[in-house]
Amino acid sequence: MKMQRTAVIRRDYLHYIRKYNRFEKRHHNMSVHLSPCFRDVEIGDVVTIGLKVSRRTGSKKSLKKF
Repeated sequence: MKMQRTAVIRRDYLHYIRKYNRFEKRHHNMSVHLSPCFRDVEIGDVVTIGLKVSRRTGSKKSLKKF
């Protein structure tokens, strides 16, 4: 069975529309690895992500703590 240790995280944010001087709601879904030590995670739980993906010069991505 696929995606046994994968969780989908929804990141909600507001995007500013300059023309209308308003914000609109947007979201991104990210698939993340769910370590076996987090067995008690259920649908709807609020989680904190510890690493931030930032783009470097070039095509590679790097991880940094925030």
